Amino acid sequence: MAINYTDSAKEIVKLIGSDNNVISVTHCATRLRFVLKDYALVEVESLKRVKGVITAMQASGQMQVVIGNHVGDAYREVQNLLNIDESVAVTPPNVGIVSRVMDIISSIFAPFLYPLAACGVLQGIISLLTAIGWMDPASGTYRILNFVSWTGFTFLPVMVAFTAAKKFNVNPFTAVIAACALVSPDYLNMLTANKILTANSADPAVHALMQSAVENPAISKVLVEIAGIPLDAAPLTFMGLPVQYLSYTSSVIPIILMVWGMSYVQRFFERLLPMVIRNLFTPMFCLAIMVPLTLLAFGPVGNMIGGAIGGVYNTLYHLSPSVAGFVVGALWMPLVTLGVHWGITPVTVGNYATLGYDTFTGLQASAVFGMAGAVLGVYLKAKDAELKRMALSAGVTALFGITEPAIYGVALRLKRPMICGCLAGAAGGMIAGAFNAVSWSYCIPGIAVLPVFFKEGHMTQFLGFLISIFVAFVLGMVFSWLAGFKEDSQPDVRPVPQPGTI
Repeated sequence: MAINYTDSAKEIVKLIGSDNNVISVTHCATRLRFVLKDYALVEVESLKRVKGVITAMQASGQMQVVIGNHVGDAYREVQNLLNIDESVAVTPPNVGIVSRVMDIISSIFAPFLYPLAACGVLQGIISLLTAIGWMDPASGTYRILNFVSWTGFTFLPVMVAFTAAKKFNVNPFTAVIAACALVSPDYLNMLTANKILTANSADPAVHALMQSAVENPAISKVLVEIAGIPLDAAPLTFMGLPVQYLSYTSSVIPIILMVWGMSYVQRFFERLLPMVIRNLFTPMFCLAIMVPLTLLAFGPVGNMIGGAIGGVYNTLYHLSPSVAGFVVGALWMPLVTLGVHWGITPVTVGNYATLGYDTFTGLQASAVFGMAGAVLGVYLKAKDAELKRMALSAGVTALFGITEPAIYGVALRLKRPMICGCLAGAAGGMIAGAFNAVSWSYCIPGIAVLPVFFKEGHMTQFLGFLISIFVAFVLGMVFSWLAGFKEDSQPDVRPVPQPGTI
């Protein structure tokens, strides 16, 4: 049965304390996330019973309403009912640093999660078609689709800047221009020139020649025409300070830091400048200050932070891929329930940028298929018609990577299927780790994105991945069937939206 989210949105807004109680609302892949003035006004139990709502909870300084696949539909209807002053700061009060970080990450990545994953799926499909001989890598068709599939990752900083600007209350177009500057052809040419300079710096004669070129245009011309070294190859400085050559293509943390810093610069000049020139000169100062500051400081610091975070996980993975797989497979679903799973997103994106693949997603997939199997095991054993219908819908949805309907709608309420799904995910994760299963582009693990895990020349890894998710899925069903559950422990069973309905 289709859900009327217009009616549901009216009930949701009423039960969270009305329009006047809402500071801001965003959404991630499955949840509406409200920042409220007074959380005591929320009627949580009534909110859980709204048609189309799977569950509701207060977490990370927000009231989170889990909708499932159709969170976008619910979000649009809720927005139509709210009149939010965007100038009001939206930082959740009285929450810990971890909760704030998770809130920032989810707010930044959630809006473009599916389009980015779509680019990854396209990469996987053309790679598969090339491997089986259905597409020629030298053809125009392949070359066009290939660069299209990489565009989302090449200009990832632009998308991050736009959503971060909304989170930090910065002019989004100023933030986008700053991000574009960091991936512009001129800056990329400087990087290329630096590579040539670095490659030749070991030769003392070339090094001396480059030093002379800085002061002598005639020598610079010789370098360009004879040695093939561009004029831009001279060391780059800004106001006498050396600029570290870093590529910001596919970068995340440096851009977030840049936009965060820009929020303070923007507020400073909006207070300082007269109204007659404020709209023109505030963006100018933001760009003139923050782009060089990012090249000098935020970029290197952000790159160091991202490298450290990714390095910790990758070091643990290389110590024992099977143990890492067991841990990820067992704990991923509990992390989702706590809402802290967004913390891994910068790590996975960073892995694609630095390594060209990601190991975490290869392990995470077993947790997804293990939960899908556990919930479908409930469908096979349950006698209650409503529970069977909900378990089938949630299980099928989980197969496509959206597990929250399965977690909140079935597994957590029945308890044992939650444990069964985690155990099955752990077993599958161990197998995935043993085969060094990886994804070759960003994706939300599910049955529709299997080509993302395939790459020509890495068939063993791909087959190991298929075995891992198959084992996790089957064990999830078997464990759930054998462990059983009490159907009468579900006093509040509500319909879960069917995939494809509105």
